[in-house]
Amino acid sequence: MENTLKRILAAALLALLAAVSVLVVAEKAAAPETHAKTVASIDEKVETVMKLTATATLASAGISAIPGDTATPIAEKLADFTEYFLLVLTVLYAEKYLLAMTGAGAFKVLIPLSCAIFGVSLFWGGKRLRTLGAKLALLALALYLVIPASISVSDLIYDSYQDTIDTTVTAAQELTDETSQLSGADGDQGLISGILARLSETASTLTRKAADTLSRFVETLAVLIVTSSLIPLLVLLFFLWVIRQLLGVDLTPMLPHLPGAPRRGGERPGSPAD
Repeated sequence: MENTLKRILAAALLALLAAVSVLVVAEKAAAPETHAKTVASIDEKVETVMKLTATATLASAGISAIPGDTATPIAEKLADFTEYFLLVLTVLYAEKYLLAMTGAGAFKVLIPLSCAIFGVSLFWGGKRLRTLGAKLALLALALYLVIPASISVSDLIYDSYQDTIDTTVTAAQELTDETSQLSGADGDQGLISGILARLSETASTLTRKAADTLSRFVETLAVLIVTSSLIPLLVLLFFLWVIRQLLGVDLTPMLPHLPGAPRRGGERPGSPAD
């Protein structure tokens, strides 16, 4: 009788915890002011990507006006960067909106579900259900923390490459300024020669500058991909690894399995079972 009463009290406490999670914690976790610093960091990156997109477009148009065919492939490659920057921009906006969604999902769905499973395990299911409840609770914590943590880590890399990004924008703007007059020449070779003479530049010199600008954009794009996409994934995997090492709870089976990746025990899909 005493054990039954303890179980009922524990179940009531879990129900109260679930209610607090849904009615109080979830609203706080999804509030914009809770993630003000993270949102500001994302907005800064969005502004940078928008500036890089506009700069790449203008620089590509200017490079295409350089006499000869040598600079044309560079202009085409630079124009392709607008698509890559659009992908980065999509990831950044996704991270921004996921901040609220993961908070609501963690504390409105996963935590209450975990409490319910723990409550049921008090009367039936025992250790198996408690393990499942622990997985859900830890997964909720990982999902809620992964984006703020990943943004904090990515800011360390982003800040160290801020000068590189600024230099890329400056170099592209300078090249655009130098080639803008060529765009207005409209194929008039005499006018183009006069413009180049006034600029004290040659077509080959401008082409080398264009190639250097393209290299800078490649480096900048790599930084943006690492800070906006790769680091969040690595931080999530790190969270799951720490949970497994500290608590012995393996959450990796809850993640989608990659085709061709080894399964537990070293098996590969389609391999004969032992």
